[in-house]
Amino acid sequence: MKFLFLLFLVLLNFVNLQAQKKMVGTLPSKLKEISGLAFLNDSILVAHNDGGHDPELFFLNLLGEKIHKVTVENAENKDWEDITIDSKGFIYIGDIGNNNNNRKDLCIYKVNSKDILKKEIVKAEKISFTYPDQKEFPPSDDKLHFDAEGMAFYKDSLYIFTKCRAEPFDGKTFTYTVPSKSGTYVAFKGIEYVLGKGGWWKDAITGLEIKNDKCYILTYNRLIIYSFSHKKLEFIQEIMLGKISQKESVAVNSKGAIYVADEKHKVLGGGNLYKITIPKKK
Repeated sequence: MKFLFLLFLVLLNFVNLQAQKKMVGTLPSKLKEISGLAFLNDSILVAHNDGGHDPELFFLNLLGEKIHKVTVENAENKDWEDITIDSKGFIYIGDIGNNNNNRKDLCIYKVNSKDILKKEIVKAEKISFTYPDQKEFPPSDDKLHFDAEGMAFYKDSLYIFTKCRAEPFDGKTFTYTVPSKSGTYVAFKGIEYVLGKGGWWKDAITGLEIKNDKCYILTYNRLIIYSFSHKKLEFIQEIMLGKISQKESVAVNSKGAIYVADEKHKVLGGGNLYKITIPKKK
């Protein structure tokens, strides 16, 4: 069954030809399971691996080359899934992955980026939270909506967009906000949104960025752009990204440049950094 599924993805790559991305570099081998990407400034990216790896931040140039690495000494990478930076330079690392929808220790680590490129070790504050509408751990199969791979800072809060793992797949994304100060919170639930019902490879969120009142939602096969406020999403544009791969991180700088990275996979390839070009509307 697993072989047939992988074959399906490979064959799908041949018909998904509307690529709007350019590979700009190969990521370091130590970053083969990249799951979070953000701009420290317009020329330096900060990234991290998925769960199970060391609690480390990698700093990259725009070719994907490592220029520095920092260990977050008082943090654990249970399932780091996304990273974002506020206007004051604080880095937020989302330990928000919850594949089985049974975690009771979800948290976000907050790190001061001042002089971080000169340091080898940093300490983090901790923001712990729970979802107000999750009562069972795990819930029934049709209510598996409490995994998350997308997090972004907007205004004064952290926004978390959940990833649908419901069976049957209903494509629902729940949005939550959490304060950006250390503490323990019950997240505030915002809008629910149906991204689509095409399946997790197409309509499940794997990365998120909010920049200049625009929301960028990444899936394995496309980038969807919306105008954004805390109360609604309004569709602007969809960009097909060509070959299916484990694209799990997206970052946008102050000039609007969009970068996407994918994990390295034995069958699907990847392990690269891409720059996305928004096609002109006809």
